[in-house]
Amino acid sequence: MNGIFLINKQKDWTSFDVCAKLRKKFDTKRVGHSGTLDPFAEGLMIVAMGKATKILSFIEDVSKTYIAELKLGSTTDTLDLTGNVVNEKDVPPLDNETIINSLNKFLGKSKQLPPMYSALKKDGIPLYLLAREGIEIDRKLREINVYDIKLISYNHPIIKFEATVSRGTYIRVLANDIAHDLNTEGHLVSLIRSKIGDDDISNAKNVNEITIDDLKPINQVLSFMKTIQVDYNTERDIRNGIALKYGNTLIR
Repeated sequence: MNGIFLINKQKDWTSFDVCAKLRKKFDTKRVGHSGTLDPFAEGLMIVAMGKATKILSFIEDVSKTYIAELKLGSTTDTLDLTGNVVNEKDVPPLDNETIINSLNKFLGKSKQLPPMYSALKKDGIPLYLLAREGIEIDRKLREINVYDIKLISYNHPIIKFEATVSRGTYIRVLANDIAHDLNTEGHLVSLIRSKIGDDDISNAKNVNEITIDDLKPINQVLSFMKTIQVDYNTERDIRNGIALKYGNTLIR
């Protein structure tokens, strides 16, 4: 069983839960996914089965689009609604123009500090486990890229926005930074991943609804990559580990 499922993850499911469900449902061990979603988050997951797990590293590098709801006025230790409030601040009068101007400040490349409540590991231990023990460690800033960000609506105290970002971007951190730029505090109360590369949530199904007929071939999911057609002899050479010369580039 080799291919890709587009899953619409529901709230309170972990990404591991989704993979475990599919592993049991289709009686297979080789299951993986691209991009972890927090339990409180919803939305698109690309889950690979069998040999398709080998292409996950390519999918992880594509852009991802999220629809987020940011509640202004308070910050939690997790930067989302599952945490405990640690800071509060009055929300100043805001209009759409002010919020849009703030959002636009975050376009492009910047450095972001990963949150302690994350799946990143220190000496093999996930940071969120350390955070639960009240331990905070130094983290390295990581370069991120916000390709697009736009306001959907503002209904005090909730800002709803859409952002298309690079790999490794934490929307929780981005939302909290937006709140600070607006001279207040903030945390996420809703997060939906709507796109991964060219794949859209509208084509995804709940994990309980998935059937074998929903399995997509590997080449369909990698449609964003340039393809090269080769003859039989060249294919044999590639399979034997011989580099393919394409223009002035060697492809191994």
